Amino acid sequence: MSNPEVSFPARYTPVNAVAFVRPDGSFEVVSALTPLPVASAALPASSNHIGNVFVDDVADGIAINGSVTAAGTVVTAPLAGFGGGTFHITSGGTGCTISYEQSNDGVNWVSLPIILASASASSVTTTSTSGGMYAFSSSAAHVRARVSVYGSGTVSALLVLKRRPLNVNGTSLAGGSASIGSVFATGTSNNGVGYTDSITALGGAATFTGTARASNLSQYSFFVATAYADVAGTLFIEQSLDTGASYQPIASTAVAAGTAQQLSIGLTGAFNSASFYRLRYVNGAAAQSTFRLSSAFSAR
Repeated sequence: MSNPEVSFPARYTPVNAVAFVRPDGSFEVVSALTPLPVASAALPASSNHIGNVFVDDVADGIAINGSVTAAGTVVTAPLAGFGGGTFHITSGGTGCTISYEQSNDGVNWVSLPIILASASASSVTTTSTSGGMYAFSSSAAHVRARVSVYGSGTVSALLVLKRRPLNVNGTSLAGGSASIGSVFATGTSNNGVGYTDSITALGGAATFTGTARASNLSQYSFFVATAYADVAGTLFIEQSLDTGASYQPIASTAVAAGTAQQLSIGLTGAFNSASFYRLRYVNGAAAQSTFRLSSAFSAR
């Protein structure tokens, strides 16, 4: 039900007025000369807030130093408000092993993956035996660097914590093979295998038949051919599924005189030594002066 309309008798004169009470109990009507006073609330010096809404009031780039001359913790810190950082080992001692660890309760510690931040390519590890800057990212509550094997000398470290660290933990596919479920990568992303099939000019109406190429490398998906000649001709790609006993043309294209032409087909059949691909080129009626024929297996 809607609110009923409120009406006043004619003897009432509408007046718009607002007043405020002073600290001494008196009051003042608000006007242009006496505006309503507003007390301002001072915000903390920290910059990690929007108005009076606070994030976590944690400053970026906190630095913590530590050193030891025996086995034990070099430097440790809670990670509240941070996502990672770097351990800068300014002195590694002699014959010492530093272990990097993380924990949620500050009592039970597990290994913390790190990488050498100064290297252009670095493998993930959990220990170091020399000075350097080691980057990490973690969602644990605490991190530390600990001398797990002590030799001699002083081990010193400067730990810097970052609110938004770089993603330093990744998966490298270089230098071997790695599996992701049932998908395998060999460390070669697209290094195609290429061939120069012929640069010898053909006579009039002559045919060139190229070398058979086995499709036994499963990282490739295409067989590509490029032909150029100063006389018009026809380029063929042929396939054999019986170890070269017989071939069938599976693609062809006309090659205009003085114009390069490329032909590409997707590989089919088994990726083994029984599946072959080769080029065949049929020249036009006139003899060639220039002939260039090449091919390659390619991933794309």
